[in-house]
Amino acid sequence: MHMPCLLQLLPILVVSIHTSNHGGRPHYFYHALPYGTQATYNPFNVIINGGYGILQIRQYSNDEDVRRITSYDYRHWLETTWQTVGHPVRTINTFGWRRFITTEVFPLTLNMNRNQWVPNYFLHGIGGGLHFRATEEWFDYHGFSNPRLWSLGTMVIYHGLSEVVENAGRTDATVDHIADLYIFDPLGILLFMNDGVCRFFSQTLNLAEWSMQPCYNVGNGNLENMGQFYVAKYPISRDNSWYLMTHFGLHGMFGFSRHVREGHSVSLTAGFLVEDLIEAEQDDGGSAQKAVLTWRAGAFYDLNNALLASVMVSTKRASQIRINVYPGVVRIGNWSPGFFLSGSKEWVFGINFGYVPIGPALGS
Repeated sequence: MHMPCLLQLLPILVVSIHTSNHGGRPHYFYHALPYGTQATYNPFNVIINGGYGILQIRQYSNDEDVRRITSYDYRHWLETTWQTVGHPVRTINTFGWRRFITTEVFPLTLNMNRNQWVPNYFLHGIGGGLHFRATEEWFDYHGFSNPRLWSLGTMVIYHGLSEVVENAGRTDATVDHIADLYIFDPLGILLFMNDGVCRFFSQTLNLAEWSMQPCYNVGNGNLENMGQFYVAKYPISRDNSWYLMTHFGLHGMFGFSRHVREGHSVSLTAGFLVEDLIEAEQDDGGSAQKAVLTWRAGAFYDLNNALLASVMVSTKRASQIRINVYPGVVRIGNWSPGFFLSGSKEWVFGINFGYVPIGPALGS
């Protein structure tokens, strides 16, 4: 029996773990700002947004398999996922080693049938690495001993849940989970342990986490408005007022960001949204999926690289418009909630309570 790959990092981490308090190590991604995506960031938010992010895709949200996360057969899903992850050599033998290496590991083609490496590098490598370091900084700021070990535990739950939900009980041989758990998730963690790597991504590329505000729909039991997203900005003017920008997660949008006043920026982007996953046309046995793309555009307003509000529009039928307003914009006395509104013909509205990982939502 094979031990899960992230747990195999423990010997390396134990050597490098030390007890630290806020200020003991530099913080690159979590700054405890009381507004925006910084105000909603915590380990539970990471687990929910990351573990259930795949539910944004139509394949996981049709009439027969809606986002009622309390009704999922997690035990069965874990068992079927383990049939692949627990026997990686056997699975890759069935799938094909050359096919695995050229489609999942090395960026050799942009062909939609064979570019499964794209989310591995950007979402699991860079995104997963950012979340590991930001979560370590969160535990450090809140006074936990061994924040690195706490963050590692969070990553094991988050990445494991993500693969189980994505697999959803499938029994065919697929190597996607192996590439994620055995290569790119650990690689991202190891990279973002390095201060030089974090300094480059946070200060040169202005990489930040701009994820959603998940809510539980009290009317139908669905999880709403979940998903992990990231932003990177690179300055293109001498006065650092204009930036090239990308906003990515289960979409890839590109555009420009403008620094308008002290700490405040507005951004406009457009690009492609992953609407669905279908079977890729590949030779040999096993299964691989490719993305079905549609259009999405977005407008963003942030303060000190913490997202305060966003409006995204797409050709996706179920949610052509998605508006998120984060804590720090609207105030009711001393309370500043976040909220979202999403839909087209039918609408869903939800409220976020800051550090509470899931808020309530209503609508259909």
